[in-house]
Amino acid sequence: MTRPRTAALAAALLGSTLLTACDGGGPAAGRANAPTITTAVPAPAGDVATVTWNLAGGEPTTLDPAQSALESVSTVVANLCEGLFTFGPDYQRRPALATSVDHPDPLTHVIHLRRGATFWDGRPVTPEDVVYSVRRILDPALGSPWIGWAVNLRGIEPTGDDRVTIRLKKPDALVPNFFALPAFTVVQKAFAEKAGKGFGTAKGGVMCTGPYRFTGWTQGRELTVARNDTWWNTAARPRVKNLRFTFIADPAAQSAALNSGDVDGQFNVPRAAHAQLSGRGNLLFGRSLAPTFLAVVNARGALSDPATRQAIQAVIDYRGVIRSVYRGTAQPLRALVPPAAWGYARDVYQSEYDRLPEPAQDLARARDLVGRSARARERIVLAYTTAIEEETRTATAIADAAAKIGMRVELKPMTGERFAAVFGSPKGREGIDLLLSTGYLDSPEPLSYYQFFTTGNFYNFAGYSNKEYDTVVATAIGTEDPAARARLVVRAQAILARDLVTIPIATQYVNVYYGPGLAGVVPRQNYLYTPWAASLGGK
Repeated sequence: MTRPRTAALAAALLGSTLLTACDGGGPAAGRANAPTITTAVPAPAGDVATVTWNLAGGEPTTLDPAQSALESVSTVVANLCEGLFTFGPDYQRRPALATSVDHPDPLTHVIHLRRGATFWDGRPVTPEDVVYSVRRILDPALGSPWIGWAVNLRGIEPTGDDRVTIRLKKPDALVPNFFALPAFTVVQKAFAEKAGKGFGTAKGGVMCTGPYRFTGWTQGRELTVARNDTWWNTAARPRVKNLRFTFIADPAAQSAALNSGDVDGQFNVPRAAHAQLSGRGNLLFGRSLAPTFLAVVNARGALSDPATRQAIQAVIDYRGVIRSVYRGTAQPLRALVPPAAWGYARDVYQSEYDRLPEPAQDLARARDLVGRSARARERIVLAYTTAIEEETRTATAIADAAAKIGMRVELKPMTGERFAAVFGSPKGREGIDLLLSTGYLDSPEPLSYYQFFTTGNFYNFAGYSNKEYDTVVATAIGTEDPAARARLVVRAQAILARDLVTIPIATQYVNVYYGPGLAGVVPRQNYLYTPWAASLGGK
């Protein structure tokens, strides 16, 4: 069975308040109370000695970038460790530890490394460090969720004083985006080998190149980092000298700490605190690459009948969910991948997106479908996580609406730990027919999600198999021309939308809050993989 390239579906259970809405579709009513989208803010004007930033997801489990697939880990590590490239404000790749990449043929990428870049201890970054870091992630014993990027990798080798060459077995248009993701984050070989299993722990630490360096971790209390004054990117010198991360996970306690000023900032601010904080400091909203959707898990029971899936789609009160559950901070979705994730050929994607039906509740149609399908009247077990209040309310609303038209949707609430197990093994999915999930794309490439539904994919829980879909996705992955690839992707998207293997519901706004004396951070989902704190400072 082929494993996916990222752990996005498993690891991106970040909570609804993380995720952002996007333009490009959805009913006007869904946008009626939408907050203003922030795409730029004034640059900071002054230095700040210390900023306390809370991690909404709680304490990190590690600082090893190879394990950077959870929000609490990524939010910190993004400021400590760097990859070959980074994502800019438009989610396009920009140089970081590499200055450029040559692509002389479809199977070869030659990476040109930045001269003069050093680790925090002053040692230079070498091609050997880069190759070691990549090969380390490819070691199954490490268990990195980023191992799957290399499904078509033939080899990676140093090929000069400042060059690394990657060779593939077959063309793969998805690989370049991974150059800006933790799959290619660089750690110092000598330090990591000496630290062994302690690498990334509170005691063992890490050794990277980013704008902040690790200084301490008192487990259960705080994690501290300090400005790296030898960072190669002198044009983006951080204005905050010290960052202190706290681990307040309770939403009420988060709100109190932000309102009192005990905490200066946080991503994913609880919705209940929005009104109060918006009048105190900077509460900003932006677009993301995140869908909330229903996924078919059991294709043999009630959901084996297309009429059942169509009825479920028709009972969802999309406008009501966005108005009442998300309080206007989301938009309905016509397809699984949100418009903000169209990183190329947007005109192609927009045209085909507009052809898809606008999501709207239609109880009369749902009732008619149920009346004509015995399968649609069978029990459907809908699982969701109680760790996200919005998902509990959404699942309840779906079950209540279904009951009104004769469907039997039984709710299966799960703790965050049990819900995560759903993504790990068939045993964790036993007894589940339908799954309510929120995830995010790691990069603006729709294929990174649509590949999950090819035959035999690890995350294709329903065992969906469509030869045309498989062929289109495989051809798209091997197609480098952006417009041609987009035309293939929207064909796959249309097939998936027709077969209703997933039922998209909404894409939410990502938010960030920081106090009235701070400036500089724009709410973008790429904060998970870019050094966002380097843009923070005093007004």
